[in-house]
Amino acid sequence: MEAIAQFFLETVFGAATGAARRRRAARFAAAHGLRTGDGAGLDELEALGVRFNKPAAETAAGERGGRRVAAFTNPGVWDGRKHVAYRFTAVSLRGIASDLLVADAGSERFTKQWFDPEARCLAVPVPEGAKRTAVAADPAGASALLGSLADPLGRAWMVRGNWVVGWRRGHAKPDADAALLAFLGAAADAIERP
Repeated sequence: MEAIAQFFLETVFGAATGAARRRRAARFAAAHGLRTGDGAGLDELEALGVRFNKPAAETAAGERGGRRVAAFTNPGVWDGRKHVAYRFTAVSLRGIASDLLVADAGSERFTKQWFDPEARCLAVPVPEGAKRTAVAADPAGASALLGSLADPLGRAWMVRGNWVVGWRRGHAKPDADAALLAFLGAAADAIERP
């Protein structure tokens, strides 16, 4: 009976308890060979400037396709009006890459919470009417990278140090997290393509 009530609450009202969020995060982790509750890589991401409240929630980490992967929810991101949850997924690179940020137009101050580049970033041309903007330390290289990816402006993401990181508002959602993980893996491969 409790499972039916929980399903009803999550489906009809969109309300998810902590247990339901943990189950969704565990489903995502299991589907991709990651370990739940593992914060591997989070210290490295934090050193690159990805700030998050500790302890991070719904953590998962491991290796996939020869790359380290870390996923977590930061439950306390300040959006200018209130604290909201954001889900982050990160895929490692084999070396350091130039900074690149793809973010919602007008959210530069907001995203500086976790993207504060070391080098000065310049605007990267994007199609007129695009929902997201791009800035990069190497605009020409970033343009080439964006041109090699399917729907590179379809989500918020960044390249910072030796990580490609994407985020979205909310908690773990296995399908959305899987799509983001696939995109980040493709971006990492494109960055390292000779």
